Order: sequence, then C-alpha cells, then structure tokens
Amino acid sequence: MNRLILIPYPKHVELNDGSLDCRRVKLVGDDCFAAKDFIDYITGLGYCAADDGVAISYSLNPALALDKEGYTIDIKEDGIDISACSEAGIRYALCSLRQLMHNYEGVLPLCRIDDEPYLKYRGMLLDSGRYYYPKQDVLKLIDLCYYHKLNVLHWHLTEDQGWRIQIDKYPLLTEKGSRRSHTNFGIRSHGGYYTKQDAREIIRYANDRGVEVIPEIDLPGHTQSALACYPYLGCFGRKLKVATHWGVKHDVLCAGKESTYEFVFDVLGEIIELFGGNTKYIHIGGDEVFRHRWSFCPHCQATIEKEGLKDEQELQAHFMSRVCDYVAGKGFIPVVWNGIDCDKRVHESAVWQYWSDEQGGSDELVRKFAGESGGYINSNSEYAYIDFPYGTTSLKKSYAFDPMPSGLPEDKLVGAELTLWTEYVPDFKTACVRLLPRTCALSEAMWLKGDKDYAEFERRLMPVARYLKREGYKVSPMRVANPCGLRGALQKAWFGRRVMHWQGLHNLIDDASVERKYKRKR
Repeated sequence: MNRLILIPYPKHVELNDGSLDCRRVKLVGDDCFAAKDFIDYITGLGYCAADDGVAISYSLNPALALDKEGYTIDIKEDGIDISACSEAGIRYALCSLRQLMHNYEGVLPLCRIDDEPYLKYRGMLLDSGRYYYPKQDVLKLIDLCYYHKLNVLHWHLTEDQGWRIQIDKYPLLTEKGSRRSHTNFGIRSHGGYYTKQDAREIIRYANDRGVEVIPEIDLPGHTQSALACYPYLGCFGRKLKVATHWGVKHDVLCAGKESTYEFVFDVLGEIIELFGGNTKYIHIGGDEVFRHRWSFCPHCQATIEKEGLKDEQELQAHFMSRVCDYVAGKGFIPVVWNGIDCDKRVHESAVWQYWSDEQGGSDELVRKFAGESGGYINSNSEYAYIDFPYGTTSLKKSYAFDPMPSGLPEDKLVGAELTLWTEYVPDFKTACVRLLPRTCALSEAMWLKGDKDYAEFERRLMPVARYLKREGYKVSPMRVANPCGLRGALQKAWFGRRVMHWQGLHNLIDDASVERKYKRKR
C-alpha cells in the first residue's frame, strides 16, 4: 500500500498525483513557536525561507469539526494550506510538515491530510528519581515528545534513591536527600536536583511545544530519601541513609502521625504552586507500599482503631484518601498507580494509572475503580515499559499496544503513557537506545485508532529513524529492536539477573530486626 511517510500516521490521508517543490518557502500566518521552529529546521536542511517561495498559509478556523489538536493540510500545486481550530492544531500541522520536509527531501507529494488524535492524553514518563538527568537532557526528551505528538511529560521526581525537586520548607530534601553515596555495588556517588527556577524553565519550554508537565511525588512508599533527611516521618524515627541499591524499600512514611500529613501537604502545596499553572493533574504515586512497619507502629495502630479500619491495607486507603482530598481541595485531579492494593475506591476524582497485575490490584479491579472515579491511564508494562530490554518488549510488540482495555467505558479512558524508569538507564544516550524506535510505535498507538499493519509501519520507520538521528537521538537498529529468539532470550535473562539483587535479602533481615525490637514494645 502506498502511504504517506509520517509517524504517527494521520487519521485520514488522500494522496494525489504529482508533487510540490518546497525547498524555498514562505510562511503566511501569525508568529508562533512552531512556525519559527519549522523555518529553523528547514534552514538546517539546506532549504530556505524566501518571499518568492512556495506559500505555506496557516490560519485558525473555529468552525472546523475537529478536536482542538486536530488540523488539515492541503498540499496543492500552487501551495500549502493549513487550517486548525486552535493553536495546538497549527503546532501539530507544522510538526507534521517538518517531518515530511525531511522524509521527502523537500519535494512533497500532493495530498490532503485530515488529522486529529485518538487520545487526548498521550504521555511519556521520565523517572528522574533513580538517576538525575541534567536539565538539557530533560529538554531534549521534551523535544522528542513534540516530534511524536505526545502532549504529557509525567515527571517522577522522588524515589528511595533520590529526591530531585526543591522544597523551600524542607531544604534537607535536596541538600541531603538528592545524593546517594554509591549505586548498587559501585563506588561513585550520584546526585543532583532541580531548583524551582529549573522547573519553571522546563515547564515553559514544554508548554511552548504543547507538552504539559505533570509532577509525581510518590507517597507513602518510595520515600527513603525523605526519611533519611527527616527521620520523624517514619514510624520509629530510624536513622536511615538515602537508598543506594535498587528495589523497593520497606521503610515508608508513617500513616498514623499528623506530622506526616503536615509534611505531605506542605510538599504538595509547593508542588501545586510550581506546576499548577500548566496542568490539572498531580500524581501522588501510591504503589509498592510495604506495610510491615505499620503493623508494629503505635501511631498507625491507633489510627486504625480510631478510624474503624480493618487492617493496614485499609490504612493505606485512608492515607491515600486524605492526600487525594487535599489535592482535590486545591482544585486538581489526583493520579494514583494501581499498585495501591486497596479493596475499595480511594477517591471519587482520582485517576488510576495501570501498569501491572504484579503489585496489587488486578486490571479488572482497576477498571472497576476507574469506572467509579476519574478514569484510567493505560501504561501496561507488557507494551509500554520501555526500560525493559527489547528481548522482553520488542518494537513489534510495542506497536501492537491497544490503549483501550476491554470492559472500560470509553469516556473513562483518560489516555496512555509510555514509561522510562531509570534503574538501568543512567544517562541520555542509554535512554535514547531504549526509547527509540519504540516511542515511534507507541506514539502511533496513542494517536491513531484502528487496525495496524506492522510491516507498513516498519517501511515508514526507516526515513523517520534518519529524521530522529539528524536531531541528535541514537536509534536502535531493527536487529536490536526486534531481536532473534536467542538474542532476545539472553537479553531477557540478563535483565532478570540484574534485577535480582541482595537488597531483597537485606529487606528480610531488616524486617526481622524491626519486628524483634518493636513488636515487643507494642
């Protein structure tokens, strides 16, 4: 099938005979970021903007029956006309045209494009908690979102292994909590954090490219970096260090002390003030919480009794419900991971982000919760976890991703998200190898609804890969992205070996020590 070379592919394309030489162009329309970016890009290709060039006219037409991010491009013998009902549509039209200029070497096929996204929320998660990525690398990843028409950067900012965002009221979080002495069995320290000014610059850069930045402060687990700074936040005031090994830690925030909630609300208050102008969502984590400490904590047990809760599982639901109440009370929508492992709805406005059945709450249960509350974001780890080796999640498998889970009302699907966790992705170069070309596949799954033809996608991918390489991104070759059986099996085995580390044994020993000491006191 003869199709336009463009990723993600538009909703509707009508190809006509003939072509238009666009190596000299003239933009006709109001100044905007996308127009300047387009001219800068084609100039870099060796083409030029000139008054006698082919006219590319773009304008707003509120009467268009398209989504606010939708657009039309009409490439005719006498020029190019672009229409959209919002600036977002103009931005994506020029983004598409930018890629076409590369893929067709400036001589574009005559065609009519009518395009709009399948999903309104199309995201990429960046985990800066495990590894700090310098600001310039974050900006390059935002560019990657723009090129793929992804409109959300979900920024995971806190972890057991590092706290990455400035909080004025609790300066130790970054002075101490942003640095660990070493990583796993290495000897080099690792650290770094983003000032509020850094965050503002990143948000502004992202918003110019149509990308919304959603912060995540993971609670009440994944918080050892905070406990290392302020021991009173834990159940027993233990003196801990910022975690140095991967794996989920068993020391979490105490769910029974009011001082914990004061800390959480203070932190989220500053986060909302910093990010709130660009997003309506605040992600508060909630997954992989080991409730072992709560079993022996007098504060937690007193809260269970006071609130009439059945057990520590319901205490977790109580904790998350209070935090959701705070976020919702500030006028924002709380987002939580499905690993909350609760048997009741946490909050009526909460959006549930699904990743796996492995850690609490089956997909069926999450769909039920999402149907009763704010909706569902699909980050199914089988397809969308791109920190996994290609032997686990090949390009072909990622392309098969269907964001719409069965049994969920369509109006409850908020969107989908690909996730870059960074335990084994320590730098930007490694991130590119994992992201590309899987981001191409997943972005198309989020943008275009309907049947898929992988072979046809792969044909379009080759020139798009060259387009991305020209922008400075390293793209995994096809033999890596779709490994043979033996190569894939070795990758999968090696990754599995790496994630099995001694920290699990350490957790068991530490649990036994805590139990001996505090069970007796209880």
